[in-house]
Amino acid sequence: MKIISHTISGAAAGITIGFLLALSFSLLNHTTVFMSSTPDFINQFPNSLIATIASAGLWALMGIVFDVGSYLIFETQWSITRQTIVHFIVTFALFTPLALLAGWFPVQSYLIFYFIEFVIIYIIVWFISMQIAKQKVQRLNQLVDKAKK
Repeated sequence: MKIISHTISGAAAGITIGFLLALSFSLLNHTTVFMSSTPDFINQFPNSLIATIASAGLWALMGIVFDVGSYLIFETQWSITRQTIVHFIVTFALFTPLALLAGWFPVQSYLIFYFIEFVIIYIIVWFISMQIAKQKVQRLNQLVDKAKK
């Protein structure tokens, strides 16, 4: 039941974030109409409405990848490092094809930069997770010390 809940919330979050990003890029590029993705992506469809529906579907799938992946991986008893590495591999393997389908970047020229960005983000996530875990351990140790007194 929780997977269904995470699927629904992931899809909703993906659509919301995708829409807000597309809206932001439309504003930043001073377009007079809403652009759900790049012109190359939109031109693959008979009209912009169908392109927006396709974009929303891809955004939903992206959200599902991150939400369900996070639920399944970060709820394990694995170490933070293992959780982060597995989550990185799963999300990179599933999100990258969706981003390519959405026309967010051309494969040849941006894939290496995209990969580097992904690695940097996950290093930051790992570092923050480790700091949070260290703080929790310190608090627990303080509670144990108080209980001993």
